[in-house]
Amino acid sequence: MESGQLFPAISREWRSRVSESHEYTIIRNDSVFRSSFHTSSVPESQFDAARGQLAAWCAACEGSTLPDVFTGHECETYEGPCYCITSREPLALQETARMAVRDALLADLTLVHGIGIRKARDLKQRGYATVRDLTMHRKFGKAARETLAILSGTDPGAIERLVSRWHSPSHPAAFLTSGLYPCRDFLFIDLETLGFFSRPIILFGLAEVRGQELVVSQYLLRDIGEELPALSAVFEHLGDDRVIVSYNGKAFDVPYLAGRSAFYGRPAAIANPHYDLLHFSRRRWRD
Repeated sequence: MESGQLFPAISREWRSRVSESHEYTIIRNDSVFRSSFHTSSVPESQFDAARGQLAAWCAACEGSTLPDVFTGHECETYEGPCYCITSREPLALQETARMAVRDALLADLTLVHGIGIRKARDLKQRGYATVRDLTMHRKFGKAARETLAILSGTDPGAIERLVSRWHSPSHPAAFLTSGLYPCRDFLFIDLETLGFFSRPIILFGLAEVRGQELVVSQYLLRDIGEELPALSAVFEHLGDDRVIVSYNGKAFDVPYLAGRSAFYGRPAAIANPHYDLLHFSRRRWRD
């Protein structure tokens, strides 16, 4: 497809598909008494404002070509071409002191099998300040040595799995393990779709650290047929060694990626380490 054509037919197709699905209710006259138990609702004033913004944007883009609206380029994948919009932002990011992360984890006695919060407090009062101090303990020595071997190792994934075994996904120690990875390993992911329940993904947003820059790659579908090439581009970014960072990605983005890949009969397993910021944000908000 020519990148100079601004998908008028495709936009009509997308609008028709969206109009068939009602995944939110509109609260007429913004009255809370008119709201229902629907999982998502929008005040009528906000809905009308959004429609006005959409109409204004469509009018401003009338007759424009795709390069007029977006500064992107066509890229080739083994599944065919897709359209990518790339941007770069300067980023002064410092690596986390990994030794400090390990020291903090070693001070968490609850990472040893059989030790809960109360027991950890009692042991610390008796002078067992770290997991290393417990290695010769009569009861917990064996488990402490197993934990120490993992925390002293070079595999951040193994350490993250250990912490996840004993702590909730929102626990500060779970987030702390992200400091064991170099910044270049992180891949931030966000998706926009035509709706829920196996609808196509129309925009794949990726961000990664390269040197002193944050590089954002947005794969925008010019046609529904470009979903598979865009999926393949995302999986090329992902690889086996990238660490996913998302917001609600464990419940939505990653399962959705896997589902759309499976829809096309492509490998769908995504087993990368994953930090979902929604869990940590909720905990910080509660605290």
